[in-house]
This record gives sequence, structure tokens and C-alpha cells, in this order.
Amino acid sequence: MEVFTPVNELKLNLALTIFGSYPEISFERVFKEDLSFGFSAGVGIGDRYIMNYNLTPYFRWFFGGNRRSMEKVGAGLFLEANGALFGMERHDNNSWYWRTENVFGAGIGMAIGWKYVSRNDWVMELFLGAGRDFVNDGFYPRNGITIGKRF
Repeated sequence: MEVFTPVNELKLNLALTIFGSYPEISFERVFKEDLSFGFSAGVGIGDRYIMNYNLTPYFRWFFGGNRRSMEKVGAGLFLEANGALFGMERHDNNSWYWRTENVFGAGIGMAIGWKYVSRNDWVMELFLGAGRDFVNDGFYPRNGITIGKRF
């Protein structure tokens, strides 16, 4: 008898949603017990967060946790490689007056984090990282506390 293991996840970044007025939703698919691929998209509601919008595909390699149990596939400590397309406000104080402009950015980055999967397929993760913006010679943040469900 074959046991069904959910491999898709839908998550909400609670930290950015609550503290940054920046809801970010992620979809992730575990395609091997220690590898997953996903993408996240977010949009700013107010001006409390550095980014106006983002689209971030990512690839994760899990190397911590108990992956032998079917419930813990794609869980534990992970490293993430990501790319991003985003819009953000840039403040220019090099001129005679303070100027703010919206700019488009694109780059690649890394993050590290931890994912917990419950027996009922609820998912919680914490991650922290950043990426290099190649368009504007800057950086972009990649962080969060997310909660979601595997299906």
C-alpha cells in the first residue's frame, strides 16, 4: 500500500504582513526529500516596507531535520538560492534636495532558515537572507516568518 505524502505548500509571510504592511504569499513544491523549488510574490499596501512589489523564485536544499520520516520530507535547516524582480523606493540625498524615486531591480541572493512540518501538514518557517541588486548596485532583503499548509 502506497502512502500519500503532500508535496505542495501554500504559505503567508506573517512578519512582513503584520509589521511591514507587505503581504507576501509563497508556493513551494518538494520534489526530492531534501530539495524544493518555489516562488513568492508580495505587494506593499503602505509605505512601511522597503519594497513596493517582488517576484522571487527560489531553490532550497534541506540538510537538517529528520527526513527519513515521510512527514518530515523537505523540513529542517535549509540553504536557499533565490532570484528577484522587484520595485522599491530609492532616496537620493546627493543632490541639493531630498529626492525619492521608484526604481526597478533584479538580482540573485542567498538565505538560511529552518522549516517545521507538523503531523497535520501545517508548515512554519523562519529565514533570513539578502541578495545583490545588479540593476541599481544595491541589495534586496529576503526574510520572514511564514505559516502555511501542505497539500
